[in-house]
Amino acid sequence: DMGKPPRNRAERLEVVRKMYSHATYCGSGDNTLPAAARAVRTVTDCPADDYFVFLISDANLSSYGISPQALADVLLGDNRVNSYAVFIANKVEADSLKQMMPFGRAHTVLDTREMPRLFRQIFSAAVLK
Repeated sequence: DMGKPPRNRAERLEVVRKMYSHATYCGSGDNTLPAAARAVRTVTDCPADDYFVFLISDANLSSYGISPQALADVLLGDNRVNSYAVFIANKVEADSLKQMMPFGRAHTVLDTREMPRLFRQIFSAAVLK
């Protein structure tokens, strides 16, 4: 719920469980662009110091006809929002998408254990802006 961030480890774990459950049982198909557009549009509904959107994808966008430019256009649609694409996928596919996205806005993760480090880097860079 917007405006009600998790207050402790147990509540953060519940958020992760809900995300996992949704990913496990959602229907097939791709809603990357509509979901990214909605996230960018609605994240600013509540006043905040900063706004972040993270799109996490398997980088299989081309099979759904999504171009890196279309993704970049959606993610960069509001300059108040710090939007990033994180591709967890085959290095060749993810790196080709990453190269077509604006510098620093797309990242490739081959080992999900590296994600906390990546998020730390993104947040640190945002603080320095």
